[in-house]
Amino acid sequence: MQGLCQLGRPKEALNLFKEMCSYGPHPNLVTYVILLDGFCKHGHLDEALKLLKSMKEKKLEPNIVHYTILIEGMFIAGKLEVAKELFSKLFGDGTRPDIRTYTVMIKGLLKEGLSDEAYDLFRKMEDDGFLPNSCSYNVMIQGFLQNQDSSTAIRLIDEMVGKRFSVNLSTFQMLLDLESQDEIISQFMRGSSQGRKMK
Repeated sequence: MQGLCQLGRPKEALNLFKEMCSYGPHPNLVTYVILLDGFCKHGHLDEALKLLKSMKEKKLEPNIVHYTILIEGMFIAGKLEVAKELFSKLFGDGTRPDIRTYTVMIKGLLKEGLSDEAYDLFRKMEDDGFLPNSCSYNVMIQGFLQNQDSSTAIRLIDEMVGKRFSVNLSTFQMLLDLESQDEIISQFMRGSSQGRKMK
């Protein structure tokens, strides 16, 4: 099934899954992760949602991994409201998001240009006991740079470096690309080259 999903043939993987179910071993949570990931990555979101429903009917409770895959798939397909609804539903179902779920949500919101919502969620993540890591900081910084909010991006870099995290290569490349067009970034890069470290 995993091989078929990786080849972009999730519907064939689903047929194999149904055949497997009819002969014996009951599917487990990992089997559903493979199928959900395959459907979401290849844009079969209706099938993915049906699969989630089928899990519940089989008394298999989806966990945070299943929900995170679905939320990311919805953002990839531009289905912002569905992604937000799934995220909100987590709290109602008593499933606790993890740092990856928060980072997926933040990245999706920034992709949609919703910088304020992304920033609020980033801070809520901390309030919920999940300290931002290097990945979540880089996602935030890149999103704010893409949304042309260089002053917030630079503040986040300072905060990140203060916590001993590093700017990754993609973020650094974005800063280099924007340096000649943005005075705030230009000043920051000049300051960095004179002894202020980003990594």
